[in-house]
Amino acid sequence: MTQDQHPKIARTQAMVDRFGPLSLTMLNDTGLSPVWRLNFLANFFTATVYRELSERFDLSRPEFVILYCLRQQPGLLARDVAQVTGQPKNSISRAISDLVRKGVITRDTDPRDKRIKRLSLTDAGSDLLARALPILLDRQATMHAALSEAEQAEFLRLLDKMIHAMPNWVPTD
Repeated sequence: MTQDQHPKIARTQAMVDRFGPLSLTMLNDTGLSPVWRLNFLANFFTATVYRELSERFDLSRPEFVILYCLRQQPGLLARDVAQVTGQPKNSISRAISDLVRKGVITRDTDPRDKRIKRLSLTDAGSDLLARALPILLDRQATMHAALSEAEQAEFLRLLDKMIHAMPNWVPTD
């Protein structure tokens, strides 16, 4: 056995110990393994992060998503958030109501069109987001630490390529 094989065996055993032997089959030996791998990473990243946000800040996943979107672009509509995140509109709508009730966003009527309700962070919302973001950033850094800088750049390049192909395979509503 070479020195390179020993760490691989140890990593494989760690996967089996933590996630069960079926995880290796699902991740490596099925027709859906590439997609399963993406979901596996995403699920184990988000489950831990959103559980912590819920426990520490009473903040659900859709609520965080809305706050983060509004940090990037104030004045969004609920449909904008649903479009950019792929989250169901009813989940976004419910989360918006909860965030307004908590006082972390406002929902203001557009002066040009009274039917339109624009969303904005309040100071309390900005503060909440500033306290929540380090949790995601730390988790992201931990996940990226498995890769060298060159591998991280390649990973991001490949993700970018797949993301920019999405208009070709994601159905429109």
